[in-house]
Amino acid sequence: MPNELKSSPISPESLARKHEVSEKSVRNVLIVGGASAFLLIFSLAACGLAFHLLSEKRAMQWMPPLGIISAPNSAPLKRFPAPNLDLDDDHAQRVALYTKQSQKLNSYGWVDQRKGIFHIPIERAMDLISQRGFPSRTNGVSGTDGSPLRLIQEIHENK
Repeated sequence: MPNELKSSPISPESLARKHEVSEKSVRNVLIVGGASAFLLIFSLAACGLAFHLLSEKRAMQWMPPLGIISAPNSAPLKRFPAPNLDLDDDHAQRVALYTKQSQKLNSYGWVDQRKGIFHIPIERAMDLISQRGFPSRTNGVSGTDGSPLRLIQEIHENK
């Protein structure tokens, strides 16, 4: 047997029954607690020493006390410009645009005089479409006797 029964404080019959030791060892708890405390103190001391050594190599730069910043003539210095708030919501520009669009929709005029393209009032255009129907292109090619390719070719030939 590797364990010596004589040096063990456990009775031989407890070992034979394979029971656990009922006596708690305070010594082991103290060793673990002491080692944890030592490790914690050592870690904090090492970090403090590292910070101290690094702060000596690179000292903190001097900063002026915070307060009112003044220019050389002792006038308060505007460090940041005031916000450029646009209080105008462009209402006048929108009204002008709507007026211009309304005039164009309700008047006659030329779009391209050289090509003979003009515009008419929207109400008149809707009346003409309701009387005549939508304009359709008569190109002599029906859906049954021609192909889309033939229709495209005829459109390009007429231009």
